[in-house]
Amino acid sequence: MFKHLSLPCFLLALVVPSAVFAAPKGEKVGSIRGVTLPALKSSGNCTQDAKWNEVKIGTFRQLDCFKTGDGGSVNLELKEDNSTFSIGENSLVSIENLVEKDESGAFKIKLDIRKGYMGFGVKKNRGNEVNFSTGTAAASIRGTEGVIGSNDKSFFAGLKNGDLMIKPNGSDSLSIGGGQTVLGREKFIVLNLKSSGDLSFAKVLNELLSDTTMSLDELKAAVEKADETYQAAVLASKTAHVASGMAADEKVKDAVKLKVPHIKYSSYDSLRCFANVSVSGLQKGVKTRLSATLDGSPISEMSVKRDMPKRVALRSGIHEYEFVVENEAGRNSVKKTLGCYPMKPFSVKVFGNKNVRLQIPPAPPETENVIMQTLQFQIRVPENDPIVLNKVTVRQNGKVLLQERLSQIQNLDYQIPVELKRGIKNRFDIEVVHKSGYVVKTSKVYEVGK
Repeated sequence: MFKHLSLPCFLLALVVPSAVFAAPKGEKVGSIRGVTLPALKSSGNCTQDAKWNEVKIGTFRQLDCFKTGDGGSVNLELKEDNSTFSIGENSLVSIENLVEKDESGAFKIKLDIRKGYMGFGVKKNRGNEVNFSTGTAAASIRGTEGVIGSNDKSFFAGLKNGDLMIKPNGSDSLSIGGGQTVLGREKFIVLNLKSSGDLSFAKVLNELLSDTTMSLDELKAAVEKADETYQAAVLASKTAHVASGMAADEKVKDAVKLKVPHIKYSSYDSLRCFANVSVSGLQKGVKTRLSATLDGSPISEMSVKRDMPKRVALRSGIHEYEFVVENEAGRNSVKKTLGCYPMKPFSVKVFGNKNVRLQIPPAPPETENVIMQTLQFQIRVPENDPIVLNKVTVRQNGKVLLQERLSQIQNLDYQIPVELKRGIKNRFDIEVVHKSGYVVKTSKVYEVGK
C-alpha cells in the first residue's frame, strides 16, 4: 500500500524550529570523525568558486561546506552526545547554523543539503534538535535514525526508527515512522520498505530519483524492486561472508536500472582542430565508449568512466562529424558540420615584374585617354581549395578595388582589368586572409610615362 499526496513542489515545507543560537565562544561542539576521499571542505562559501581544501579529521564549524565525489563520504559527530551525520557520495552539504549547547545540555544544528543525500543518527531523550533544508523541502527531527536527500527538485527521506512530520502549506500534515520512506516530486508517496533509513540504499534512491523520465507509478515499482534486490544482496553477503569478494554495496548495482548515457556538443576550436563535448549519465562499473565519425567513417574511440567534458580531434577542412556515446543499454549521438583550419603558411604569386614602367604615347586629341592592363595573381594554399580563405582584398592607391569574403571566394586565380593613370605610380596592394588568421600581403606597381 502507498499514499499519494498532491502538492506543488515548491510549496512543500516541514515543521522547522525557529530558535537558533550562537555556540559558546571557543567551544568545540562538533568533530569530523571519518573521511573517505574524494572529499573537500570550504568555510563560509558553498559555491563552485569557493576555496576548497581536502577534508581532514578535526572540528567542523558554522558555514563549513562539504563536497564529496564518487565513493567519497564525510562523517560528523556531535561532541559529548555522539549523534552522527554521514554525508554520502556526490553530495554538497553545508552547516547552515552552528551546533550549540543550550541550558539543558542539548544540541541544535541545521544542515542544508544542496545536492545528494546523507544519513543521521540522533540520540533519543536528550532534547536535541536537528533541522534539514533542501531545494524542495525542509525537515526537523528529534531522536531518530534515517536518511534524507534531494536531487533535481526531488525529495526523499526514510527512517529506521522514530518519526518525521511533513507540513505542506495549506494541507494536512504527513507523518512517516520507522520502516517507511517518503519520496517524489510534485506528488509524494509513502512506501513501507525493509531498507528504509539505510545509507547505502539511499544511494539507490538518489540514482532512481535522478531519472526524471519515470512516472510516479514507475518510480514506485522501481523502488520496491530495488528494495527487494538490496535486501537479497545484504542477506547473501551475510550468509556467504562475502566469499565471492563482492560486498553488498557492489551488488546494489543490480538494483539500479541500466540507462543510456547522454552526450552534448558545446563548442569547437577551428585553429587547434578539436571539438568539445560532454558526457553524462554514466553509471559506475558500466563500460561506456565515446567515438567520433567523419563523413560516416570512424576516426576515434575512447573509453569514459565518469561524467566529464571531453576533447575530440578534428581533421582539416569542412566535414560532418557524429559524436557517439554508448553502453550496453544503447547509444546517443549528436551531429555537427565543422571546419578545421590549422595554421599553414601559403603564398600569393603576382605574374610579371612587381614594378612595371610603361611607355605609351598619348592618345590623339579628342579621344579617350584610357590605359588598361590586367592584374594577374594566384593564391597558392596547401589545400588548393578556396574554402579555406576568409577574405581577398585588392586596393589601388589605397582605395578598395575588389573585396570578396568567405563563400564569395570561388577560385584561386585572379585576372582583374585595371585602369592606369599617367604620371603617377599606380600601386596595387593584395591582401589574402586565411580562415586560420594567417595573412599574406603583396603588391605590384605600374608607372606610365607622360
